[in-house]
Amino acid sequence: MSVEQLDIQTCESARLSRDARFDGKFFTAVLSTGIFCRPICPARPPKAENVRYYLSAEQALLAGYTPCKRCFPEQAATKNLPLKLKKIINNFDYKQDTLASIASKHQLSSRQLQRLFNQHFGISPSEYFQQQRLLLARKLLSTTELTISDICFASGFNSIRRFNEAIKHCYQCSPKALRKRHASPLNENTIEIILSYRPPFDWSLMLEFFHYRQIAGVEYVTDNSYQRSIAIDDCTGWLAIRHHVKKSALVMQVSLSDFSYLNNVIIRVRRMFDLDADINLIHKQLNTHPKLKQVIQRFPGLRLPGSWDIFEFSIRAILGQQISVKAATTYAERICQQYGKHFAHLPEATSLTFPDINSLVNTDFDHLGLTRSRRETLQRWVKYFQQNHELLTNYQSLEELEKQLCQLKGIGPWTINYIAMRGLSDPDAFPSADLGIIKALTEQDTTPKNKEILALSQQWRPWRAYAAIYLWHSLKPLNESQQQD
Repeated sequence: MSVEQLDIQTCESARLSRDARFDGKFFTAVLSTGIFCRPICPARPPKAENVRYYLSAEQALLAGYTPCKRCFPEQAATKNLPLKLKKIINNFDYKQDTLASIASKHQLSSRQLQRLFNQHFGISPSEYFQQQRLLLARKLLSTTELTISDICFASGFNSIRRFNEAIKHCYQCSPKALRKRHASPLNENTIEIILSYRPPFDWSLMLEFFHYRQIAGVEYVTDNSYQRSIAIDDCTGWLAIRHHVKKSALVMQVSLSDFSYLNNVIIRVRRMFDLDADINLIHKQLNTHPKLKQVIQRFPGLRLPGSWDIFEFSIRAILGQQISVKAATTYAERICQQYGKHFAHLPEATSLTFPDINSLVNTDFDHLGLTRSRRETLQRWVKYFQQNHELLTNYQSLEELEKQLCQLKGIGPWTINYIAMRGLSDPDAFPSADLGIIKALTEQDTTPKNKEILALSQQWRPWRAYAAIYLWHSLKPLNESQQQD
């Protein structure tokens, strides 16, 4: 929904019916109170003549409205955005990046960058990122026991003085005045964050997917939670994700040695659990195929599972070539045990971290039970990734990515598309040669050729990755170990 597409009548109907499908797609501001809300706000709806509509929470905040204290608009699910815009937002480094640097990094002119943000948020890139800082700061001030200093740096500000000035200018009060009294946290480095999504969302199905792929010591999946260790640069910690008892949201409990990385963690978790997908929009397009329509009816809350870290996942994808999930996970566990790091201050079940690239760049991967060709592929990949990792986050098209990576011996289209699909959360990636996809599309013992599958998949663009995950689930209740990782 762009500025031109913000239909007042649709917004009005969604606001009055509190339609959860529109949560995060627009925001309502009330002239008489100076407050802006989500469409699902439980407060009594104001009169239509007092309401103004905005494309984004950032736009409403910039217009001088204050976030509602009942529906917390800063916690709304993000609208469906073009992949290029998602990359810009998710990879923006508050510590180093400038508008010029991100325009160059993503091969855009300054004018194109301005147009992209104005179209989808109604404001400029600099205004967007500043309002993002303010919204995150307010959320942390009102919902956590973090110190003012930690919140300042966690929300992307570089100095406490500028942080105080920005809060006072935006909210007409000091950061301390925005605080609420809470029960004491488990310890001074542990907080809880609520991460909203638009339903439907099948939490049990998501946990089941990660359960079969968990790396012992790094991840720990229970019947109702996902837990893992964290290692980003010099920051270490752990997180635990569970579903909110009442809300359409996940609850993240997180402990970090450096909370300036908190926004980075939030972005990773939202991507990992696909919390920003407009799943009803995706279903509308995929429902045109009878096989996909059947599986959507069986699993309406199925999402696209992402990954915590692209390097970690790329290693997992290479290990999973032509073998079962169980075997690939066993090899990943051996790599972590041999080359990862143990941290005594982390919970025992997640006290091991996945090895970073520096730990593996000169590794021979011996004594792990891998074939020589697989060891050599891993060695080539690690060296390539160290020198070309920006290609994976800033690629312009899947075709370009395939052309570049297929030059590496041992890396083929299946691996590249699987890395793009789950490692990079590209909604249009499609591993057409996957055995599960071929089997799901086989009709009356007639096996489709790869060209036929690719031709069929054109009607599912730009949601082919979702088509892939639905096709895999159409094979249930096949033994999970028969599917490739």
